Amino acid sequence: MDTLLHSSFFRKFDLFAELDDRELASIAAVAKVRRYAKDDVIFHADETGDVFCLIKEGQVKVTMISPEGKEIILSMLGPGEFFGEMALLDDAPRSATVVATEPIELVTIYRNDFLQILQENFSITRKVLGELSKRLRNASNRIESLATMDVYGRLARFFLDLAKESGKPLENGYVAVTRPTHQSIANMIGTSRETVSRLIHDLMRQNLLLSEGKTIYLRKSALDQFRAEL
Repeated sequence: MDTLLHSSFFRKFDLFAELDDRELASIAAVAKVRRYAKDDVIFHADETGDVFCLIKEGQVKVTMISPEGKEIILSMLGPGEFFGEMALLDDAPRSATVVATEPIELVTIYRNDFLQILQENFSITRKVLGELSKRLRNASNRIESLATMDVYGRLARFFLDLAKESGKPLENGYVAVTRPTHQSIANMIGTSRETVSRLIHDLMRQNLLLSEGKTIYLRKSALDQFRAEL
């Protein structure tokens, strides 16, 4: 069921941070919240795209299926991040499948309204383009990693990127990050779950990281070591 939003809600999001009350109200008038359960598919690759999605709560994975039928995770996105803009900008089919990895609430805006918002608010257009550039750079780095690095190097780069994007530095010399499952990491770096589990266990044995539940604590010296090795 769709839910309407108050304009003040949008002040939480960096994407809308530079807008005034009138502009926020115009966006609130066309935006709705949709809720999905864990493992629900938000949309499939090759579908026609007609909606822009901003994550209010929860997390999604952006995936593709290889010719061998193996899932490849392109990215994991959480609160404040958005997806679905490419198909609206180039009028091409969806380039990937997006799946909820936990119960999720999305703010959705349909194509015509989204394009009108971009036309009227250059600050939003600039941030959308900036995010597209960031994702293109990340994709290039992943292609380079798969082509030139062994699996240890790919895992090290994964942890470096994770710490940079969502890590919380602690006073005890560690950086705390919420980790995906071992299978999800494997699907992102092109290896098996067993290999990821073994390498993480080796890093724990070297006291380079600690693991508690869904949180991994990366020693800052380990991140420096990873950078030096890459």
